[in-house]
Amino acid sequence: MIKVSQAVSGEIVFEKLIDTLMPTAIEHAGAERAVLILARGAAQRITAEAMTSGDAVMVHLRDEAVAETVLPESVLHYVARTNESVILDDAVTPNPFSADPYIRQHQARSILCLPLLNAGQLIGVIYLENNLAPRVFASARITVLKLLASQAAISLDSTRLYRDLAEREAKIRRMVDANIIGIFIWDLDGRILEPNDAFLRIVGYDRHDLATGLMRSTDLSPPEWLDHNVRQELPELKRTGILPPFEKEFFHKDGSRVPVLLGAATFGEKGDQGVAFVLDLTERKRAEAEARASERAIARYRRSWHTPAASPRWGSSPPRSPMS
Repeated sequence: MIKVSQAVSGEIVFEKLIDTLMPTAIEHAGAERAVLILARGAAQRITAEAMTSGDAVMVHLRDEAVAETVLPESVLHYVARTNESVILDDAVTPNPFSADPYIRQHQARSILCLPLLNAGQLIGVIYLENNLAPRVFASARITVLKLLASQAAISLDSTRLYRDLAEREAKIRRMVDANIIGIFIWDLDGRILEPNDAFLRIVGYDRHDLATGLMRSTDLSPPEWLDHNVRQELPELKRTGILPPFEKEFFHKDGSRVPVLLGAATFGEKGDQGVAFVLDLTERKRAEAEARASERAIARYRRSWHTPAASPRWGSSPPRSPMS
């Protein structure tokens, strides 16, 4: 049991945990079939099913709603509602669940349904059955299975958290790798830890420059912007963990300046690292400058068009005709 507990507790990848948990449950219960149902909010979904095939146990991942053709729903609902186990030594004999359609149709014999609880919270339910003989699930086996269920609940909750974290990281990674805007991870010492290709293009650096330590946010900021960061942005970031988007400039590797829109947020318990989002404003600034130049040209043209032409000055008497 210690070896089983260690094997179950050591898995943080959901699929591997299921491959360990389901055959173990069948082996220690003496069951023919096992079904794992996990709670997802108010709903319950069948997540995995295992069946004996000769001396082997075949495990299949599922993602489907609970149905009366798969297991006795009345038993499942009772266990989920009360957080108590249900043991039917011989389900075909009269019992509180005799009217269940699954039990009547399949002539189920030995049934065991255990709640998977972690800190009093229902994580799921494991359903076990053996239709060959009654009274298969003896008290000694049930004791072992309850210990296994307790460890399984903790491990399943851990794998859920690990999977949620992995999914969030994958979403963030897709956003970074999409290179729609510049993104880089930084620390409060000014080091750029992990920029995406879009940001490298904005400032004209490459991965080799990053590896050699040539890229620091403090070195990329012109002096006036660096002073502005120290006086305003950095205190705000430390206080709230969020830096609303604002316009600034970065030095390009060729020495020119790149106007950008930058926003940032810290993460981690200490808040000494964070992520910055950078949008290149070069084209927008160029378009704005061209628009202003066009407006000035139009204004000059309009002023010259509205100014009356100077009238000739003929003096006090009209000019004489050449024939006079």
